[in-house]
Amino acid sequence: MLLRIRGILLKTKGGFRVLKRKYFFVIIFLIVYCLLSFTEISYLAEKPSDYGEFWNILSEHEKQMYLLGMRDGMKTVTTNCIKRFGPYLSKEKESQLAGIDFLTEYKEYINFLSSSDPTILKVMTDLYKDPANTYIFFVGMVGIAYQKLKGEDIEPLLQEARKEALQ
Repeated sequence: MLLRIRGILLKTKGGFRVLKRKYFFVIIFLIVYCLLSFTEISYLAEKPSDYGEFWNILSEHEKQMYLLGMRDGMKTVTTNCIKRFGPYLSKEKESQLAGIDFLTEYKEYINFLSSSDPTILKVMTDLYKDPANTYIFFVGMVGIAYQKLKGEDIEPLLQEARKEALQ
């Protein structure tokens, strides 16, 4: 009889050896773990998320809601950071001026996201039509669209965002 009640018999050169049940289950667990690990690795080797494809299937209303959610998230985080870390900021004049410059640009960006102007949505949609841009995350694409609408050269930004998207 090859199977025993308390353990499992394995055939070895010298005959049969009893393998304790707990070791048997540990070995099975390790085999399953290795198989699942290989599955995870092969999944990671696939192409990155296609944000452009997803963006293009959203309705105009859903796109606008995304921008408003992004604005609300940015306002909440920034407000909390200023409340929390504001007292620790430098009191020097140069630091205060840099802070004012940041807040001015930040306010412009938030107002830009708050506007119901469909131009930002059109620019993002047009940028996502280029297959090279399809893997750029939404937040990055919003910033690039903002810079484009300000009249700035966005090609360096697109190049950098494409590199980041494929890493």
